[in-house]
Amino acid sequence: MLPRYRQYYAVCLLTLLCGVLSCVSADNSLPKKNFTRKHDDLYVRILLSCARDPVTIASRNGIRISDKGPDARLSDRVAGSIVIVPETAVNPILVEPVAAFIEINGRPFRGSIEVHQRNSLIYIINTVKLDEYLLSVVPGEIPANWEGEALKAQAVAARTYIYYHLIENRGRGAGLYDLDAGINAQVYRGIAVERPETSNAVMKTAGEILVYKNMPIISYFHSTCGGKTIDGKYVWHRNDLEYLRGVTCDYCRDSTKYAWETQLTLEEMKSILQKKYGPIGAINSINFKKKEGRVIDVTVMHANGSLTISGNTFRLLFPDDKIRSLYFTSKKISSGLILTGHGWGHGVGMCQWGARGLAKKGHSYKNILKFYYTNVAIASIENADLASKIIPCPDYL
Repeated sequence: MLPRYRQYYAVCLLTLLCGVLSCVSADNSLPKKNFTRKHDDLYVRILLSCARDPVTIASRNGIRISDKGPDARLSDRVAGSIVIVPETAVNPILVEPVAAFIEINGRPFRGSIEVHQRNSLIYIINTVKLDEYLLSVVPGEIPANWEGEALKAQAVAARTYIYYHLIENRGRGAGLYDLDAGINAQVYRGIAVERPETSNAVMKTAGEILVYKNMPIISYFHSTCGGKTIDGKYVWHRNDLEYLRGVTCDYCRDSTKYAWETQLTLEEMKSILQKKYGPIGAINSINFKKKEGRVIDVTVMHANGSLTISGNTFRLLFPDDKIRSLYFTSKKISSGLILTGHGWGHGVGMCQWGARGLAKKGHSYKNILKFYYTNVAIASIENADLASKIIPCPDYL
């Protein structure tokens, strides 16, 4: 459990506000759900934020606040809202809506909220049913006005991604949460981004995941491959996964990110590399090692020596729209380099714009998924062998 920060015991900055707080419409305007199978009972724990800043938790019908510490300072109570600061989270706190949904700084979420404090940081964790989590994730990752089969493909890929991590993370006895809510995992913004079209895709594919040798795969996806995807081992330099093989993709040409060009100055590269790797002298040369047209390693020769890093690490050092993919050619100029490239993202697994292109040509979501992930099957989590691998949501309260 959490360490006890005795220095805060004398201070209580808990603020209880009465009244009605809401920025969304009535319950009956929310997408209707029809999840009735066992997979609907699986909960996931998503880290929404980790900071010292105050956090307001509210619900228009009231919230139930429970202090879960052995020396509880807050008895169970119902209020309109609570303002959380590090001093009020000495013990873990569970906050549940009396009805409807809960709001974090005005943004509505399904499920309940756990509050933990570690090293004076407030961890806000949303515990929510898996498919209700996906109602927000799918429109966060793909436009809701795309073709239905592309939306279904995204729903299955997103569901598979979290099942993979539930098995991996919980099997290792991971910490307070399963995944975060940002681009390091899957984008999750709560109820406000839910759309009927993507909710329908989640419901139509309920319980379906991608498996290889009867295990969920790590179903990477990206915006635009630019003409071909690449084996995962060349991007992350990890174990070779047989289902993450590169394929030629002629279906993403409509993407606004299909072709691009950017310029990198020597000073810009030096400044960015120094932030992570320390003193970098004047850059003398840069060598890009490639595989199938994509950069897999970058070697920088500079006045203080040399530095070799993976291509993906190099790409992620820069702002998102600076080096959109590793599928590029380079040209030397006096001030640095001009990069001319194709696609956006790491280039592994499903190309989302390609999925849309295949859907436009009449392909089903199952065919789309099997095109981008090699030798996979689509299975139901109701399968007894699969279900036995899922570790229930741990209770940290």
